[in-house]
Amino acid sequence: MPPKPFPYTDVFAAIEQQVIALGSERLPREQVTNQLDKFKRFASREMSDAAYFRTLVFVAFYSGFKAATVTRKRKVIERHFPGWEVVAGYGEADIDRILNDPEMIAHDSKVKACVTNARTFRDLVGRYGSFKAFLDQHLPSDSFEDLMLLKELLQTTFGYLGGVTVYHFMTDIGLNVLKPDLVICRLFHRLGLLDNEDQLLKSIMEGRRFAAATGLPIRYIDIVLVSFGQVASPDLGIDRGVCLKAPSCGVCQVRPHCRFQASANRTVV
Repeated sequence: MPPKPFPYTDVFAAIEQQVIALGSERLPREQVTNQLDKFKRFASREMSDAAYFRTLVFVAFYSGFKAATVTRKRKVIERHFPGWEVVAGYGEADIDRILNDPEMIAHDSKVKACVTNARTFRDLVGRYGSFKAFLDQHLPSDSFEDLMLLKELLQTTFGYLGGVTVYHFMTDIGLNVLKPDLVICRLFHRLGLLDNEDQLLKSIMEGRRFAAATGLPIRYIDIVLVSFGQVASPDLGIDRGVCLKAPSCGVCQVRPHCRFQASANRTVV
């Protein structure tokens, strides 16, 4: 008999309910759901060139760093990178000034990449009229193929958009992909959707399947799954997730679908 299709809708609903329940232990339930609902509107946002560039800057700084570290420095980063028009004109003296600021994340290659990216961004806006027009021209449809072609173009056009970080940027500007970070890949592997945690492309496809099955935006799918699998989500009132490196299997609501749990049970027996 052919294997049963994976129950994307049921699994996501169980994870979503548990995320909301966890957050509601510390915050009012309405506050938790309102915070989550913001991510349902990501794809419909109107983004200015300034917003696209700001996202590009922060994605570069978040790459390889703990999110909390960068979040604490957001105002300092914004002060040094106020907009692509200004940053595109930075020279060596400006770079030295940024790196010598004791409040700043003094990461030489990230700072230089943001300056180079500002110049590239300036050129694209000059050529296409806006960054959105550049994206639209290179993304004629929402097909997986066109998204991957755009991913490749972004990765070769801008600095510090690596194999995972480029998806982070695409997710944050509202495109139909999720960021295949460790949390997502670990969760999908445990659910039997990936053969191993290094299958980034397949994790992107599985994220789109969750979105297609549930009818929910990919950015909402992403935030719910990440909140379920990461250590803490303070904005949602969660101080400990569920599907961590050392998971809390005893309280997990998707145990019947979990390959990790089944393996653990076999070991115990």
